[in-house]
Amino acid sequence: MKNFAIGLLGAAAVATTILLVRQQKDVEPKDTRLIPAGETQPATISLERIRELGL
Repeated sequence: MKNFAIGLLGAAAVATTILLVRQQKDVEPKDTRLIPAGETQPATISLERIRELGL
């Protein structure tokens, strides 16, 4: 009975660890760059476009 209880506690600890690791992976941001509101991807401006704008 004692071995069964220890095994059950070990299995519960492993399951809890797996769930916590999965939860931490979901919390981490996928992309650290800031994306303006309404945009799905950050815009990149070519050198030619910068020259056309006179910047």
